[in-house]
Order: sequence, then C-alpha cells, then structure tokens
Amino acid sequence: IESEVVFDETGNSLAGRNTYAGLKGGFGKFIVGHHDTPFKTVASKWGVFGDSVAERRSILGAGYASGNQLNERAKNAMMYEMKTKTVNFQAMYAVAPEDAADGKVDNSQKNVTSLGLRYKAGPLWLGAAYEAWKGHSKMVDGNAMRLGAKYKMGNTQLGLIYETIDSSTVNEWKRNAYGLNAKFKISKKTDIRAQYLIVGSAKNVANTGATKLGLGIFHKLGKKAQVYAAYAATNNDANAKFQAVDGGHGDEVKTVNGGNPSSISVGMIYKF
Repeated sequence: IESEVVFDETGNSLAGRNTYAGLKGGFGKFIVGHHDTPFKTVASKWGVFGDSVAERRSILGAGYASGNQLNERAKNAMMYEMKTKTVNFQAMYAVAPEDAADGKVDNSQKNVTSLGLRYKAGPLWLGAAYEAWKGHSKMVDGNAMRLGAKYKMGNTQLGLIYETIDSSTVNEWKRNAYGLNAKFKISKKTDIRAQYLIVGSAKNVANTGATKLGLGIFHKLGKKAQVYAAYAATNNDANAKFQAVDGGHGDEVKTVNGGNPSSISVGMIYKF
C-alpha cells in the first residue's frame, strides 16, 4: 500500500498510489491492483530528476493542449514481472484503467496493454516500452513506444530517450519526442544534473511543439537524506501550452498557448 500525503493541502486519500496484492516465487511476480504502467516505469528509470520541478512528464507522455496523460497509474490492473540481475520484464493488462469512482460497471472496452523491458549490465542501461490503449480519455484508441539508454563513464552519466505516440483519431496524440540528460558527480556527496526534452508538432497541427530545460544540484546529507535545488523552463510554439511542471512535483506550473513558463524549487528528500 503506497499513499501520498500533501501536508499543505486537504483531500488526500489512502492507497492512492501503487497498491496491490500478489504472489512472488520462482515463476516471477504476479500482482493485481493499482500500479504504474511499464510504459511509465521505463521513463521514470531513465529520468534524473525524480519528482522535482525539472522532471520529464511535462513533455514525455504529454500533449500540446491536454498535458500529461500517458504516464498512467492503471486501475483494475493485472501485471506479471520477471527479473534477473540484468533484465526486468513487465507485462500489464487493465480494464477501465482511468476510472476512479466506485459503483460503476467496469467497461472492458476501455483497456490498456503495456509492456516494458529494462536491461542493466555494468555501465549500460537500456529500456524499451510499448503501450496500446482503447478508450483513453484523451487519446481514445492508439499506441505509444519509448526507447531509452544511459551510460556511465567515471563520474559522468549520459542518457538518451525517444518517444512516439500515435492515436487512431486525435491529431494531438500523433507526435514524436526526444530527450537527453546528464549527471556529473562533482564530489562524493554532490552531483549536478541537466535534462533537455524536445517534442515536435503534432500531425496536421502546426506550431505545437516545445522544448524543456531542467537543471539541478543534489547533495547527500547521509544515507537517507539529501537536499536539492532545481530549475525548469519550457519554451512553447505559438499553438502549444506544455507546462513547466506537470506531474510528480506536488504543484504544477501551467501556461497559455505560446507561453514560456519556468520554476525554481528547493527541497529535501528523506527515504526510509
């Protein structure tokens, strides 16, 4: 059971994040419940900014008008996972994956199939994901793919990612995106990070692309705690309103068509 508590707001709910029951053994792991899709997880593992303002979701999985939509935590989900020291494979199927209200009939005509494969050996990390939707609230029917890579060289880590989304009917969700990031360790406890994301114009809709720059410095206070400062800036084409912050971080930073929103944040992370 995973919950999110936002201390300066009301209306938080128990078990609103990854919450499931399952079995694990020599066959791998099988769960049912409410969980991040494998498609979302590949991008999460690729990104270097976690839940700060500079993270990826305002561009990857986002549309020029609807914002962050394809980084889902699916409801009514079944997922199988198999992992070794080098490989992690996930396969999920969910019906009515976006429905939040009780008392409704789960519509099996609305569903998602999501697959993810991650490979890690030495300095190399590779990730691939595919997702197919029927009845999505914004994309309707369509599919998406992500390919990512990271490589460590001494104190430096470099990453690349490619994303393509193709709706059957909605032009907003027919576009490609790219990204690169880097992490430089400048001392035993401190690293600086940078990430640059590019999304092209949607098919048949001109001037709907954008770029986002993320910069940050992270410093470990100990094994469990660290502090950071992060900066995010999004530059939109005339007909796009990709946000500066859209998902992950508690407060979003929205904009208007052609806007150039930005945000600076300082924070502390404590893991237990």
